[in-house]
Amino acid sequence: MSILEQMVESVRFLVRLSAFIVFLLLSMATLGLVRIIEFCSRRRIDRTVLVNVYSEGLCRLLGMRIQTRGLVMEGPALRVCNHVSWTDIPILAAGLPLRFLAKREVASWPIIGWIAREIGTMFVQRGAGDSAKVRQTLVSALEGGSSVVVFPEGTTTTGASVKRFHPHMLGAAIEAKCPVQAITIAYHRDGQRDWLVPFTGDDDFVAHLCRLLKKPAVRMDVLYHPPVTVSASDNPADLAQMLHQQVSQGLVTLREEHENAGARTSLNHNESATEPS
Repeated sequence: MSILEQMVESVRFLVRLSAFIVFLLLSMATLGLVRIIEFCSRRRIDRTVLVNVYSEGLCRLLGMRIQTRGLVMEGPALRVCNHVSWTDIPILAAGLPLRFLAKREVASWPIIGWIAREIGTMFVQRGAGDSAKVRQTLVSALEGGSSVVVFPEGTTTTGASVKRFHPHMLGAAIEAKCPVQAITIAYHRDGQRDWLVPFTGDDDFVAHLCRLLKKPAVRMDVLYHPPVTVSASDNPADLAQMLHQQVSQGLVTLREEHENAGARTSLNHNESATEPS
């Protein structure tokens, strides 16, 4: 990396970091004000608009450029999505009224955990013996009219492929008699699969955030698949397999689109270079 590139990266990081800190402070102040109003009026305020606006703002601060395809199903539904990074959450929340299911550890993250609680995130302890409790939490939310996003892979991935979907969470849609919509997400930078955004292994949240703030914009593709209607006789394992196939095929489609676009760009560049002056 040249000295000029290092300077540009440093300036980008400082500007974005400053904006990110201001964003968090404003978010906390607004949510704190909402909490005070709720306490005084003894009524809960719908945070949907706030969540959408702040999620969109956070995506912009992180340099996320979102491109969507497909139709978003209206009304309550269980939405299932492949999982690449913590950034998946604000990207999905920017365009939908959603609640999220997150591991309990997220609640203890500085500032982020407090905001997550305030916007209605459902925290669960994932592990052996807890699947029934997680499922009941989902059923209650769906029957209450909420749309909930779950990541049935159970972990984040590099985004190269989609891991097996665990069926126990999908059984909640069957029990609640609620439709399911699959979503495929993919991150691309310069026409190629992005390696910076994935948040895997023992990666540290603060270090990962700093890396994102330093780099240029990344493109985030979101593909909404046709919703699936479920019935009480459906098998969660079969439903998981069907949804996994939808999401996996969607990932292939998004990759091919970027590869074809890159090939066309390269061809046009070569043709321009060979034209006589």
